Amino acid sequence: MENKKIINIIKNDTNFSIEIAAKLKAEFNNYGYTISDEYNENAVLNISVGGDGSFLRSLRINDFPDIPIIGINTGSLGFYPEISPKDINTFIKDYSEGNYTINKLYLLQCEIFRQDTSDTIFALNDIAMKGDKTKTIHLDIFVDYNHLQTISGDGIIVSTPMGSSAYNYSAGGSIVYPSLNTLQLTPIAPLNSKAYRCLNSGIVVPPELHITVVPEYKYLEDVVFSVDGEELNYERITHANFFVSKKHINMLSMGIFNYWKVIKEKFI
Repeated sequence: MENKKIINIIKNDTNFSIEIAAKLKAEFNNYGYTISDEYNENAVLNISVGGDGSFLRSLRINDFPDIPIIGINTGSLGFYPEISPKDINTFIKDYSEGNYTINKLYLLQCEIFRQDTSDTIFALNDIAMKGDKTKTIHLDIFVDYNHLQTISGDGIIVSTPMGSSAYNYSAGGSIVYPSLNTLQLTPIAPLNSKAYRCLNSGIVVPPELHITVVPEYKYLEDVVFSVDGEELNYERITHANFFVSKKHINMLSMGIFNYWKVIKEKFI
């Protein structure tokens, strides 16, 4: 029975986050919960203390667990962290009384194929595919195995609806409502010339379709994948498949999630 009361607190190393984590621990102890000193896979709740980067990192380092997660915002923008530090007492009381909802957010999955092996990576927001050291990269784009275009430029971003307001939006992509469960592919600084022609806007595809990206042969040695902001280098890439994963996270919310209110508060 005791394991059912364990909570994980995952914080960044800022003084404010450390202070808030200590307050969370003290208050949850008063309600009979145990705060684990190390990440516990039997916990009933994960709490990320920090900003969006901390929230995404807490999911990635723990392999996108099934344990429900909520964020306490000690950062600046804070799109994912729902709770303000000043509302901690109300949050803990409501949580202990079961006044919350849990929303499934499906991940973006990418299968990276190399000449001798393959890897699978996941992201909640987006995965960008770029040339190493800001080199121009040429990428053939296929949607549902049909060639659509060849993009020449800094690369491409494939984003989920939740990630559509992040890197994708900065690159000129559209904001997509989360319940649509689509993928969006947006070029990064595409070059349009007599040699290369491509769409200047993002394209949105339904979840049952795959997006396949094939780099030109001379770029096989230096392809960078930016996964929710974390860069991973791969060599000898032949192609990469992007699609909506069956894997998801359980995001805990203390109220009715008003997407448009969040967009207005954070961007307008």
